[in-house]
Amino acid sequence: MYGNWELSGKDLPEQFFEFSAAYLDSARRLCVVLKRSTRKATYTRGCVVLYLTFHAAELFLKGAILSKNPKEKLNHNIKGYYNRYNSLYPNKRYKFELPFRTEYLGLEPERIELVKKKKQQPPPDQLYKYPTDRKGNKWKGAFAFEPIEFVRIIDQLRNDFQRIENEIFGYQPLNADSGNSPAAG
Repeated sequence: MYGNWELSGKDLPEQFFEFSAAYLDSARRLCVVLKRSTRKATYTRGCVVLYLTFHAAELFLKGAILSKNPKEKLNHNIKGYYNRYNSLYPNKRYKFELPFRTEYLGLEPERIELVKKKKQQPPPDQLYKYPTDRKGNKWKGAFAFEPIEFVRIIDQLRNDFQRIENEIFGYQPLNADSGNSPAAG
């Protein structure tokens, strides 16, 4: 049996990092299955991978922000979190690339600005969870998922998150000989 007592003794930022790592691990495991099996690979299953990865990034950012500012008010705005994170951690060693951005293939710069102003971009946390918006309208745009490349993105994110978590908590890099590190647990 596994229980929430596993988190006792850890402060809130560490708990967010634990949840982030679990979501990212689950995303990677499903993505590998989709990469190996064309029968199981579907857009909807890809959306699950994207959502798990998105949520892992959100939880990571929350943990990092709370480790600097425990009284920070939290919501679900990942772009706002990413901007806040970069303002709290301006040093280059804390940098990582957030993989969730909109690409405007074939649109002129003026049209891109118009789309952004009208907020015609579906919110990623909703796009990956539901087939329609709250009013029942299909999402506007073309959306896709490619598991082979996305495994690489997840791996990079996982490496970045571990590196940054080690920096934030002052962990020593994992020694391959000892296997003893707070980050290994």
